[in-house]
Formats: sequence, structure tokens, C-alpha cells
Amino acid sequence: MVGHTLLDIRARLAELSVAVGPYRVVSAKTGHSPVPVSGLQFPTRATAAEAASVATAYRTALRRYDPAVRVQDLIACDRGLSPTDSRLPADDLPEYCHSITAALLETLSRQDGRVQRTVMDRYLEAAETTPDRDRLSLLLIESLAEAIDSHYATRRQYELLRATADRLPGPAETETPVRETLSVLRSTDLLRDFEIGPAPSGGHRVGLHGYRVRDRDGDCIVLPIAVELLRRQSPPPRFGDATRTVDGWTVRLVSAAETPEPSLAIVPSA
Repeated sequence: MVGHTLLDIRARLAELSVAVGPYRVVSAKTGHSPVPVSGLQFPTRATAAEAASVATAYRTALRRYDPAVRVQDLIACDRGLSPTDSRLPADDLPEYCHSITAALLETLSRQDGRVQRTVMDRYLEAAETTPDRDRLSLLLIESLAEAIDSHYATRRQYELLRATADRLPGPAETETPVRETLSVLRSTDLLRDFEIGPAPSGGHRVGLHGYRVRDRDGDCIVLPIAVELLRRQSPPPRFGDATRTVDGWTVRLVSAAETPEPSLAIVPSA
């Protein structure tokens, strides 16, 4: 099954690549393109970012058989830029989703392979029938959130997402992490707009309008919000409850003193 999956992943990379293109996938540290993206070029930054996610999963699977395969932070890079220059905030939805996906898959590379296999199996199946690149990139986020919520307790979720946030180009800690987080999500078109207000029982009540991440069984997927918050603050975010609205969700961010600890990937609806 694993061998078949590796062949499928290589086939997907071949579909994404072109003979001559302005983008490639490289190691953020060395600037070189490792297996399985060595020599491949891509037509857009979004397809290169998708290829980085796919290649990360490939190398994670390969590492189970060959521990000498190095851990690499793979990123999309313009052929005319250095890897450092390419690590700018993503400016479209597919690139943003795949940046988070690649970082989280690489974080999981040292863990049990169940999550990686579950996510990639779903992705490869959807890639055959989903022409919309935005929807496909969102599906990866949704699949990761569901798998993490199912396999890991909250403390372990925090460790994984903290390590993922550290792999991404991170802004300094700020006095307004919630507002800056939601502003980034709006700029990448993950949500149309937002509003922030005080919650009656403490913390923040956050309105997410036009939130494009689909819910799981009526619950709200908050994984990208959690990762963005962790890029801007040290304490882990804590989500209280979520309420479905006409055009999105209202989510409560609570103080660290509240218990029990909720999931950082999916918040149950109130």
C-alpha cells in the first residue's frame, strides 16, 4: 500500500509540474531541490506550494524505510530568488494553505505515520475529482485538523502546532495577536471579514464572516487560526465554543484559566 501511495504521489507531482516554469520547490535551508522534486518546475507559486506539501508527505513516507532521508522544510521559490526571499507571507489561498500543510506534515514526520497517511490518501482521492485548486488546498487543512483532533490530546496538539508555527516565518510577539491573526486570514481569502468583541464571560468573541474552511459534523475547524496565533504569542490559544451564523461562525477565545482544555484543531458547536 505504501509503495502504491509513493507512486501516486510522484504521479501527482508530475501532473503539477511543467517542462519550463518560473517556480520550483527547494529546501529553505540549502536552496536545493531534493527528491522527489529535484529538476521539477512549476507554472505558478500556488502549484509549487502544493507540490511542497505533496513532496513533504513523500519524504515522510520514505523516511520510514530509510532513516537517512533528511528532514527538509520545503518551500515554493521563484527561480530568481533565494529561499530566504521566498519566505514572504503567502498572498493567495492555495499558497497559504499549503505553507501550513507542509510545515505541519514535516512536524509530524517524526511521529506515527497514521495521520500523514490518512491525510494524503484523502488528498490523492480528491485530486482526481476536484479541479478547484482553492477547494483542494482547503481540503488538506480540513483533513489535517480532523486527523489531529482524532489522534491527539490537547497537550500533544499544542506541541505539534507550536512546532509547526516555529517552522513558518514568524512575526514577533504582539499586543494584538487576535486582530493580526484574523487580518492575515482575511488577506489570504480564508475569510471575507471578521469582528472582535468582548465575551460576556471573559476573553474575546470573534466573528468569522465568509470563513471558507468547511465544518466537520457541525463543528468549527480552527487549526489555521491556532497556528497563526502561535506565530504571535507564547501561550497556547484556548477556544471555548463556536456558534454557526448565517455567513460563518462566532468563536469564543477564552482565558488560560478556563478548563477543561479544548481542542486546538476543531471546536464543538454550542
